[in-house]
Amino acid sequence: MKKNIILAFTLVSFTAFSQTTLYNGDGTLSSNRVVILNGKTLNFKANSGNLFVNGTNGFTGINTTAPTVPLEVAGDLKARTGIFTKSTANGQTFSSEDALVNASLVLSAGSIPTGSTTQFRLFTFMDVPSSNYEAQPTQWFQINNRNNFTRLRFRSADNADSQFTLYDKFQGENFVFLDDGAGSIGFYMPKENTKVCIGTTSFTDGTDVYSLSVNGNVRAKRVKVYTTWADYVFEDGYKLPTLEEVEKYIAEEGHLQDIPSAAEVEVKGIELGEMNKLLLQKVEELTLYVIELNKQVQELKKQSNK
Repeated sequence: MKKNIILAFTLVSFTAFSQTTLYNGDGTLSSNRVVILNGKTLNFKANSGNLFVNGTNGFTGINTTAPTVPLEVAGDLKARTGIFTKSTANGQTFSSEDALVNASLVLSAGSIPTGSTTQFRLFTFMDVPSSNYEAQPTQWFQINNRNNFTRLRFRSADNADSQFTLYDKFQGENFVFLDDGAGSIGFYMPKENTKVCIGTTSFTDGTDVYSLSVNGNVRAKRVKVYTTWADYVFEDGYKLPTLEEVEKYIAEEGHLQDIPSAAEVEVKGIELGEMNKLLLQKVEELTLYVIELNKQVQELKKQSNK
């Protein structure tokens, strides 16, 4: 016949040299019990892993005998819900940024660089009270890479601005979406090689590369284009075609010289800045023709009045 062996846990008081039974024989408590470790560690060892309590500071470790915080788990943690209630009153004064972070609600995943509590690697969420560092309570969410460089950050102040930023691997800003807290919203992509496509995935047209490519209509109240201008028509040395040359070119080509044909525009489109410059060139040429014709008319009037 198998015999059941029941182990009784006991609590030993070294000062009184007496022995007290912690559990009844069936493993149930007969009354409230307080275990005083008196600076000694308590270690429940299983076949794999252990539950450890430091008898000096009360730090508890699961699968570790050297916990550095009140509860440290060396392994996976499974739960249905996590509720974190740390809160610091607004209007505090802190001696350092580390002190501010230590007083704030901080959730992080990944490692913390040695000697710092303000730079969390991989994932961080912080709820920071108003203080001598920030006038408004502020929330931060950011993701860092393994080089401890921020790649994504969202920052918002309770009653002020908010900002969403994507960074490159060198901490340069790729994209920034900003709400200034006063009704103005904007975003910017400061790098020169930035490309934006709307309704298409292509930002090239033949050998031309465009920063903005739209497959559809564009509507605006005002468009400003920076380009060169056509005042060279009025400079000395400009070869103004004769009206006979203009007539001959139109007869042969079917359009004004220097102006693209209808067939060419249908295939390649037009550049607004360049086309406005060419149209101005023709207006200035026409102005010169009119001035010359007016001189001839005035001369004829003088001759007819003699």
